Amino acid sequence: MPAKTDPRQTSAAPTYFYRRALDARDLLPAIGVGVAMGLAAFYLTKLYLERAPLTPEGLEPRRRSKRAKHAMHLRRARAT
Repeated sequence: MPAKTDPRQTSAAPTYFYRRALDARDLLPAIGVGVAMGLAAFYLTKLYLERAPLTPEGLEPRRRSKRAKHAMHLRRARAT
């Protein structure tokens, strides 16, 4: 059985469609969606990075652990 030299000589199936070349006008909707998604991601990231903290650090003092309180008490006792 001889091998075919050019397999493209056979006819394609009737449901096969060749892709056509896309123009810039055909790509505009996809480009617009990409730009819109990029702007939305930028805006959401900016909001996330610039958000105000839920508990401001300067308004309420930080609570110390019992271990830290004990160590501070020992330092004061040694100093006197």
